[in-house]
Amino acid sequence: MKKMKKGPVPFFIFWRIHMEIRKAEKKDFRTLEEISVASMSEPWREADFVSAEENEFATIIAAYDNDTPVGYAVSYFAADESELPSIAVSPAARRRGIGNALLTALFDEVRGHGAARMFLEVRGSNEVAINLYEKNGFITAGTRRHFYSDPEEDAFVMMKLL
Repeated sequence: MKKMKKGPVPFFIFWRIHMEIRKAEKKDFRTLEEISVASMSEPWREADFVSAEENEFATIIAAYDNDTPVGYAVSYFAADESELPSIAVSPAARRRGIGNALLTALFDEVRGHGAARMFLEVRGSNEVAINLYEKNGFITAGTRRHFYSDPEEDAFVMMKLL
C-alpha cells in the first residue's frame, strides 16, 4: 500500500457546498431570472416565475447555497404527465451536481402529484443538457422543427418514465 505524503492536503478535498433544495421563495424570483438570463437565449423572467407560482399545477424548486439561490427547476403537471419547461444552474455553480440534484428532487415532487412521466424540449446543440437528461433516464422521443428562435433551431423532445 502506498503511503500518503505528509504536508498540505489539496484544496478540493476540503471544498464543500452547503446546498439545500426546497420550494423557491417569491423573494428569490429576481435572482432566478438572473440565473436564467445567464443560462439561455430564451430565459424565464420574473413574471414567468410568478405565473408558475400562482398555478396550482406547477412547482418551482430551487437549490440554495448558504441561502443564496444557485439553480432552479420548474415543472407543470396534469393527470399522469409533467413537463420541465425550465431548469438552470448559475454559471459559477456548475459542475457540482446541482442539476442532478434538482432533477432528482423534481422527480420526487411531481410523482407526489401523480405524474408517471416527464417531458421536456432541449436545443439539439445543447450537448451538456442532453447528457444531463440522458444520465437521468430521459430518452429522445422526437424532434420539433424550428422550435427555438435566437438562433432558430430544432428541439429534441425527451421523455422519462418516473
